Amino acid sequence: MTACIFVCAVGMLDGNEGDRGVYASDSLEATLAAKAGEMDTRHVEEFLILSKTLNYTTAAQEAFIARPTLVEHIAELEGEIGCVLFSKCEGKLSLTPIGRRFVRTASLLLDRVECIVEEYRSLPDSFLSVRIASTNLPWLESYAYKACRALRERSPKKIVEIVSVAGPSSTVDALLDGSNDIVVSGFKSWRKDSSKAPFPDGVSGFRLQSEPIMLLMTEGNPLFAKKNLQAVDLDGADIVLPPDIYHSYIRDGVAERLRERGAVVTIRPLSFGDHFEYFAGDFSESFGVVPATLIPRFGIDRRAECRAFELEDLRISTEFYVLYRDDFLEDETASLFVEELKAMAK
Repeated sequence: MTACIFVCAVGMLDGNEGDRGVYASDSLEATLAAKAGEMDTRHVEEFLILSKTLNYTTAAQEAFIARPTLVEHIAELEGEIGCVLFSKCEGKLSLTPIGRRFVRTASLLLDRVECIVEEYRSLPDSFLSVRIASTNLPWLESYAYKACRALRERSPKKIVEIVSVAGPSSTVDALLDGSNDIVVSGFKSWRKDSSKAPFPDGVSGFRLQSEPIMLLMTEGNPLFAKKNLQAVDLDGADIVLPPDIYHSYIRDGVAERLRERGAVVTIRPLSFGDHFEYFAGDFSESFGVVPATLIPRFGIDRRAECRAFELEDLRISTEFYVLYRDDFLEDETASLFVEELKAMAK
């Protein structure tokens, strides 16, 4: 009697045998996708060799391994994917229907692995991961991503990955200690020389954009209905700020500018969960601040009980600068990325 060893139902598993065959093939590919991270590619390579020779001894020689080792590896591979790939009939080795399909899948898998290896081999000279301090101004991050696209179009082999870092990392100190690669820092436009922000030693940068700053109050504030507000109208008031910008207002002398125009104000930080909570706060007995671009984002312009306004005699705006360490430009890709940022700023 002829001995044929088959463990799988052949008719159901061949992709040419109708809908049930297609279903079985799709199930195989789903299994492979799930197992891809665990699969030893050497076993896949050995499978492809054996699929051509259909002889364990010859395949083992081509793979430079012992025959028992090859037998063990094929068994492990079949166990991983849950399918039998080879059968024996009258002592001859042949591929099962799933085995024939797996030849195509295995070839694609190895090709994909090779592409990934080639990509990563070239990354040391072309890849740049940039840690950028995130902000609540949407257009600031958009510059970085636009610069990435522009650099990719100009130099397709250059890859820049943007890592957005929030919280305390969005400071110049985080730039200096290496926690961040690029930060965007704001300086009030009335500084004596706003074209040259006071960069620390070892730090360079360029002006990116100007952002008007509005004052914010809510219904119940004594000034809510008054038009044409001037600085002196704020005399004796409190201006409460998010902690992340409080120090910049102290540094840039906002209170001093108001005092020059007859308003003695107290500037203090206000703790809150997030910026949504801050802009939803009660400013009936104090004043807040809001960058102009954030007014629609936080719905301030759609709330009748809120009013954002500017002082007629003191327009406040923030000049934003892109800052980076001088040694950051030692990397060629980093230098090209910064050049794209500069081009957009112009």
